[in-house]
Amino acid sequence: MQRQPLPSSLQIRPRRFVLGLAVITAAMLLAAINYGNNLIFLIAFMMIALMINSAWQGWRALSAVTARVMPPEMRPAGAPGSFAIELGTPNRALPPLVVDAGTDRVEPTSATAGNRTTLSLDLPGEPRGYLPLPEITLETPYPLGLWRISRRLSPGIGQWVYPSPEPGEQRGERHSNEASGAQPAMEGDPTRLRGYHPGDPIRHVVFRHYAKSGQLLTRHPESDEEQPDPERIDYASFAGPREVRLSAMTERLMELERVRRPWVLLLPGKEAIWADSSTNRAGRYGAALQQLARFERPRDPQGFDHVPPGESY
Repeated sequence: MQRQPLPSSLQIRPRRFVLGLAVITAAMLLAAINYGNNLIFLIAFMMIALMINSAWQGWRALSAVTARVMPPEMRPAGAPGSFAIELGTPNRALPPLVVDAGTDRVEPTSATAGNRTTLSLDLPGEPRGYLPLPEITLETPYPLGLWRISRRLSPGIGQWVYPSPEPGEQRGERHSNEASGAQPAMEGDPTRLRGYHPGDPIRHVVFRHYAKSGQLLTRHPESDEEQPDPERIDYASFAGPREVRLSAMTERLMELERVRRPWVLLLPGKEAIWADSSTNRAGRYGAALQQLARFERPRDPQGFDHVPPGESY
């Protein structure tokens, strides 16, 4: 969650009414000078003071507004989303505000109750990747509507968009780390041998078998509750272009996670991510979706992903 004040820039621009009022005030000053009328001088200077003080009070009110952006939930490519922004002021009520995120605009009546409020802003569908949130503009007509006072905020955090899950074609049959038989132990319970899984205790590795065949096997007592071997979600085992493969891998990952089956995600050049009943499944699942989202995406200097122009969902 973003907790620091957001980088911002503040602008003050006159409305058309102010420009007309300034012309009238200038004409009154000329008339007062020509005729030496002190009452017209008083009215003209009061109008000047009103315009200057209005701009000052609006600038102070908008400068006092604090903003905190909450990162949106992960979503599939092409699906719309939303994110929340919390607005507040230290010791006074919020001024009337219009909050504009480029694709969504919240009117002032949604942000005037009390000195703190949370607004939800819509996000359009996006291609996969870790993408920046849009810039946010706060605008207020406070206090008299004479000036257009606005403040642009850069959230500095991103949105996670993973590949859209779609069924895909696999090359050959699905495979997992198969057990390679069972044999009696020298003493104690009989044991079974199966392929090495990341996280298996090193003392269970059968190094003699590895020296002969180059295959890592681990020994497990048959009295232990047998866990199914994790299914390999391997980029190389799926057919089609890159985006088709990633969508199919995402669909298979979500299916395995729904039924709580062990899995291991394998992407070229990336560290394998695996999950079973003994791990933090939620954390591993989120990390796997993030890895799929950013696969082969170049990053900009701010750390966000660069999406080629025209790429579809």
